[in-house]
Amino acid sequence: MHARGPPGLLFPVLPLASSVLMLLMSSLWLLGAGPSLVLAPDLLLDPWQVHRLLTHVLGHTALPGLLLSLLLLPTLGWRQECHLGTLRFLHASTLLAVASGLMAVLLAGLGVSSAAGGCGYMPVHLAMLAGQGYHPRQPRRALPPWLLPWLLLALTPLLSPEPPFLQLFCGLLAGLAYAAGAFWWLELSERRLRALQEGVLCRALARCWPLQLLPTPGGLGELPVTHPAGVSFPAGTPLWAALDEHMLQEGIQASLLEGPAQGPESPLWLPKSSVSSLRLQQLERMGFPTEQAVVALAATGRVEGAVSLLVSGEVGTEALVTQGRGGPAHPEGPGPP
Repeated sequence: MHARGPPGLLFPVLPLASSVLMLLMSSLWLLGAGPSLVLAPDLLLDPWQVHRLLTHVLGHTALPGLLLSLLLLPTLGWRQECHLGTLRFLHASTLLAVASGLMAVLLAGLGVSSAAGGCGYMPVHLAMLAGQGYHPRQPRRALPPWLLPWLLLALTPLLSPEPPFLQLFCGLLAGLAYAAGAFWWLELSERRLRALQEGVLCRALARCWPLQLLPTPGGLGELPVTHPAGVSFPAGTPLWAALDEHMLQEGIQASLLEGPAQGPESPLWLPKSSVSSLRLQQLERMGFPTEQAVVALAATGRVEGAVSLLVSGEVGTEALVTQGRGGPAHPEGPGPP
């Protein structure tokens, strides 16, 4: 991911949520706030301490635990935030933090005192890894993805004395439950996510540097999908990718049907509304012309694919971009007035 700085230069940007979490955990450690955020067995009996169900993941009482949490945020958190988008990453992290904390407190209340009494972000790391089945387009690895959280669970107690093993195990169980769909009723709808991303605050944060809000790229999970007639996708294509691609194709075809008849040598009139405005803004901030960015997004539907086309020079200037869907009244690309 890159954002445009001074003219002619490209500077890398950092995922907003993961980077802010690193700064917040480091600050709380320096302030010595870790002990005040530790989970306690009687937490649910004190309404003034219920916040610890969430905030316990931000505090650390041992330096090795803090360093391990900080190390895994760039190696895991940044990639997860890029896959999910900042808003969905924050929502999933918050939900899994509360779920793992609640499970640990309930176990402690049942007499398993070693399930609570600690703090740290490691349960969330384990939960996010265990729930990676809902992440789009997992790359191939030497180890199967389901094995990684179990390996991390086994190694963490050897590297850090906090949090307790059962608290780590609660985080892993919360991630498995998430991947199984146990929290589907708490998921944010696509409409809600889109409304949040189109808000003033999110738009401003999406233009910030060096910390940047990343747009949510996809839908709800990798579920079986029946492809419409005439549309073919590779086996294993996630539902969000299939629907996104199909909707893009349908939108482009509909917009062309609504436009005026074009001769065999006439340029293609492409409405700007046929592509995601947030993805288009990302390409514009990278320095790509608007009309070519619209064409590349319409062809691929993804920022990464559009960048590949634009960098390789496979996008020409024949298409003319309009503001709406109606026709070529106000073109943005080069062409006759």
